[in-house]
Order: sequence, then C-alpha cells, then structure tokens
Amino acid sequence: MFTTEGEPYTSETIIMQYSCGRIDVRGILDEPYGDEIGVPPMLSYDWRRFGDWLDDVQTMSVWTLENLVEAYEHNNPKITWDTYDG
Repeated sequence: MFTTEGEPYTSETIIMQYSCGRIDVRGILDEPYGDEIGVPPMLSYDWRRFGDWLDDVQTMSVWTLENLVEAYEHNNPKITWDTYDG
C-alpha cells in the first residue's frame, strides 16, 4: 500500500505463523480419488506435528476432524487454533 507524505499508516508484524488445508482420505471409500476433510488455520508448528501423526493413522471408517483431533490430543499437545476475526 502506498501513502502520500504526511498521511498516517499502520503496519503489522507477523509474530505467529498459521497453516491450514485439508486431510486427504484414501482407501476407505469407493471414490476413485478419495475424499477430503477441511482443516481450519492452526499454528504452523502444530500443523506439521498433526500432519506427521496423520501419516501413520489408519481407520476402518472416515473419522470427522473432531474425532481425529481428539485422538491426536490424547497423546500430543493441544492444537492452537487461529482465533483471528479480522
């Protein structure tokens, strides 16, 4: 954003990085391309750990995001979700 001389402006400093995306579900459904579960923003560090955990998860049915998070947080730190309302 450009401003003219003397015009007030604000700047933001990013202090926390967040990531979001999807979980690809494969092998359970008869869908040729699988399914997806949307995941809202969480701290990027949590995203990486949750993703690493998901790499080894196998279930007999498609779990909801809530079920996956609950199982993950049973033996791992709680996920920090983005609460920005901007």
